[in-house]
Amino acid sequence: MHVRGEATTTEDRPPTRWPLSIVVFLLFWFLFGAIAMYYSSQVTTRWRYGDVAGAKQASKSALIVNLIGIGVGLLFWILVIATGS
Repeated sequence: MHVRGEATTTEDRPPTRWPLSIVVFLLFWFLFGAIAMYYSSQVTTRWRYGDVAGAKQASKSALIVNLIGIGVGLLFWILVIATGS
């Protein structure tokens, strides 16, 4: 019987990527950071309801969005510094 609030698996919960999402939000590109924070929040929620595949996918999506945000943010800051604006 499934108990609400607990995953019925022996696997470890996938990483939520919260710290990286917050760093991306604050330092690189806020839009990508906000989207990544949404996916990060979904990891725990899906895990609690026993959706292991959904939790893994949310963790992977958060990582991908964070990496895109870092890339776009770095490119933006390099362009700002290079143009002197």
